[in-house]
Amino acid sequence: MLRQAGRSEFGERHGGFVVEGGQGGAPFLVACADDTGISAQEPARYEAALLVAGYRVELDPDDDQALRAWPIA
Repeated sequence: MLRQAGRSEFGERHGGFVVEGGQGGAPFLVACADDTGISAQEPARYEAALLVAGYRVELDPDDDQALRAWPIA
């Protein structure tokens, strides 16, 4: 859904979002791996895209530049 919302995925040649976890009903972690100026703005864009897609989203308590997300059941 983040790619569909126009966000770039992290790759060899460019920065973008990284997703980890989410197995067994656990939340998955979404973070931005990019330059500082871009990384500061992207979490809000990720949050907006995830909310539209029907996910519960909150800041990761251990990392204020990362989000935790769960599908709303």
